Formats: sequence, structure tokens, C-alpha cells
Amino acid sequence: MEAKKIVAVVGAIDVVLLVVCLVLYMGKDRKGPEIFFDKEKQIEYAEGMDEALLLEGVTAVDEKDGDVSDSLLVEKVAGTNGKEVIVTYVARDGANNVGKASRAFTVAGSYGGGDIPVEEETFETGDMPGTEGATETETGSNEEGSSGEEEGQDENQGEGNNEGEPAGPNPVLVLNADVIETKKGVAPNWNEVIETMSDDKDDYNTLYNNLKLEGQVKLNEEGEYPVTLYTVDTDGNRSEVSNLVVRVV
Repeated sequence: MEAKKIVAVVGAIDVVLLVVCLVLYMGKDRKGPEIFFDKEKQIEYAEGMDEALLLEGVTAVDEKDGDVSDSLLVEKVAGTNGKEVIVTYVARDGANNVGKASRAFTVAGSYGGGDIPVEEETFETGDMPGTEGATETETGSNEEGSSGEEEGQDENQGEGNNEGEPAGPNPVLVLNADVIETKKGVAPNWNEVIETMSDDKDDYNTLYNNLKLEGQVKLNEEGEYPVTLYTVDTDGNRSEVSNLVVRVV
């Protein structure tokens, strides 16, 4: 009888400990802070600029710890193509949960003519990364220019000139998702959906800078915008086209 009582007491203690552990686990903070950007303090990026300038207008708020902006750091600057960079920020709360967010910056002095800065409402078919598309009027002009280029290419082919023909294998672009989400006014960070991007000659950064987007996305209007994404290597070879939905929230 005594042995049975001891077993019963030990079992009861185990149950109590299990319940306590579950309560502690469920009550543990596992959500990282959320990072916010002040659109009015959007600046242009210059190589070698102070990190403090990149942090201007950036705040981080945690559900339990409140304002944790002091923990903000610039994790990386990527995708430099002479016109735009993607800056990734990280913030940490008291429970060591990490939150991340990315923001696109135009490079100082890089925009002119028909280029559209990141702050514009819409970006359409054009070079990537970012919002380097064209407005409807500009698209028409670009199409005329493209037609002229194609005619020139046809003439070269007729003369037997094969120097412009693509050489080598096509680059590989594989996405890990068919939807990318971004906040209103913030250009998508394409790194979030790229699983693999490689080529026999060009490195990742070169292929990233040569990303092409076909479609229209209104960054200042919530919604889902279907687009296609591909990259071109320096030899002119194009990867397979991937379908993607840009979700603006």
C-alpha cells in the first residue's frame, strides 16, 4: 500500500511539473519586435555613408518590451546596381527575439530622365531590383526604342554578324515562394523569395542587379499584383520566367 501511495504521489508531482512547464512555455515571449519606417525621412544612399543616417526615421516596437529602437542595427546592404540598394535592419527584444525588415534606397545622383524613384506610387516593367519601371507615357517611348533596337539587331543578323547572339548556358533562378509581401510605400526585398540564383560566369550580386520585372505594382495601394521575374547574365542569356504575386499591405 505504501508503495502505491508513493507512486501516486510521484505521479501527481510529475503532472504538476508538466502543467507548470506548459504554462511557462505558453507564456514565453517568442515574437520579435516590429520595425517601422518614417516615409518623410527617406534619404538617398551614398557609398560609405554613416550607419546612423540609415537609421534615421527607423523605429522598433515590441509587444512586451515596448520601444526597442536602441537595439536597431543595419544587418546588410545588398543589391547595389548603381541606382538602388536594399538595406536590411534587425532589432532585438529583452527575450532575444529578433525582428527584421528591409527598405529600398535610391543611390544619390542616380535617377534622371525617365527613371522613377522608389517613393513613386507605381512601378512597371523594367530593370530590377526596386521600382525602376516606367509610367504609361514612358512605356510607350520605351517600346518605340525597343522596336528600333530590334530592327538594328535584325539588320546585324542579316549581315551575318553573330557577335550579339547569347553564348553559354542560361542562368538559374529558383524562387522559394510564389507570393512576396511588402508594406505600403516600401519596395519588395527580392532576396526574401530567391532560393537559388546562379550562373556559370556571373555571381549572385551581378544576377540580382540584372533582375527584370514584368507587370505593374502600385506600392501605395494595398492589393495583390501578379508579375513575372527573371534575370539576364552578362552574355545575354535569360533564366526561366517565374510567376510571382506582390502583396502590398
